[in-house]
Amino acid sequence: MSENNELKRKIENENDENDENKKKLKDNEKEEEEEKKDEVELENKEKSKKGKKKEEKEESSLPSTLKPSKAVLNDPIFGQPGLLFTFGNGREVQATKDLYNLLNEYVNENNNNNNNKNDNNDDFDFNKAFEQELQQVKETTGKSAPYKKYTLKCNGIAFMAFKENSNIDPISLTSRIFKDCETSKTLKTKEISRLIPISKFIHLSNMMEEIKILIDKYFCDPIEKIIKYKIEFKSRNNEKINKMEYIQEIAKLINPNHKVDLNNPELTIIIEIIKFYCGVSIVSNYNECKRFNLVGLAGLLQPTPKKKNKENPKQNNHDENEKEDEKEDEREDGKESDK
Repeated sequence: MSENNELKRKIENENDENDENKKKLKDNEKEEEEEKKDEVELENKEKSKKGKKKEEKEESSLPSTLKPSKAVLNDPIFGQPGLLFTFGNGREVQATKDLYNLLNEYVNENNNNNNNKNDNNDDFDFNKAFEQELQQVKETTGKSAPYKKYTLKCNGIAFMAFKENSNIDPISLTSRIFKDCETSKTLKTKEISRLIPISKFIHLSNMMEEIKILIDKYFCDPIEKIIKYKIEFKSRNNEKINKMEYIQEIAKLINPNHKVDLNNPELTIIIEIIKFYCGVSIVSNYNECKRFNLVGLAGLLQPTPKKKNKENPKQNNHDENEKEDEKEDEREDGKESDK
């Protein structure tokens, strides 16, 4: 009897141990499941954080989200009209000299025309006219010249700003230059490739605001007239810029009844971005002036492409931009010849 009792006890003890082991296993399984849940939750949180950061980065490329410092916005280059001009590698000094000569010729020519009108007037004051001409010479040669060149720290492009008191309209000025170039079939400059009129040179953060002002000025109510337009958008030295996103945002500012026409626009909205600089204007003669390409307008051959510069990869980027511009010109010329 005693032996049987002992056996029963042993079996009961073993059963109790098994039950305890089973409980431990279940508890361990629950803990593992809870740990897995926690890990999944952490992963999801990390993913959502990364997604938010990505969205913030994408949003930061939009002009409205940029927050430049006051020191940057106080740069005297901002707020001025002028001309963006492009040139070959290492030719900025020569191109700048060419542009100064060109401006002196056309600005003085305009002033001389005004003086000639006054010559026919009986009340013409010779001494006063002489003093005015002398002052103009001082302004174009001295520190108080009506225009000033700014380097943009980007190969192959610079900006010539017109001072507020100069009363020089960059759009009408380029129209005269390009008209003369087309008529004579000769270049007014050896070094400058493109001469782009800019109504206002601004910080990228102010781009949409300034474009809205120009659109309100140039685009009438579509009830009066439906305008055909295109958006010409170029960006240099700014990898954050999403061209199509910007174009879509700009298009939203225009009444949808106006029509996009890439081949024969009546108005072209020009946006030129260089790093955080931005030049904007709206012109009516973009195609007529061969996209403001002096060489193309004169009907001359483009220079042969240069070999890639291993020491200066940034210059290669500029050369690629120029090649793209040249290809675009060739495509547009082909379209015009087919008409």
